[in-house]
Amino acid sequence: MNLSKAIITLCATALFSTQAIAQDKLDILQIFDQFLLANHAASKCIKPDAETLGKFLGNFQVVTIRAAEEIRKRNKNPITNQDVQEIMKSRRDSQNQRVEEIIQSNGCSDPRIQDLLKRFQIQASLKF
Repeated sequence: MNLSKAIITLCATALFSTQAIAQDKLDILQIFDQFLLANHAASKCIKPDAETLGKFLGNFQVVTIRAAEEIRKRNKNPITNQDVQEIMKSRRDSQNQRVEEIIQSNGCSDPRIQDLLKRFQIQASLKF
């Protein structure tokens, strides 16, 4: 392979890798949903200590504010705070229902719930 083909191959690989990374990046609403899931699982299956709960709730508040901003940004027409709250409540209710169904079927020992409980701990340890 000559040098120019090697450079083109390297550039193409870098471009596709960058695009793949960008596509895999979670957006704030996906992060918000992950916090909702972990929060509900934790509220049903564990009793976190006050410090961990406080850290989680602080991070959850930051994510919630950013999610509300994103909801406003994604709507073409201006929406009210009440509209934003209703959209967020709908997301919360949907995610809570998913967790409830798993817990009712398999209990807190279900691997998916255990994953959410680990995620809760990780989300509590984030530093925004």
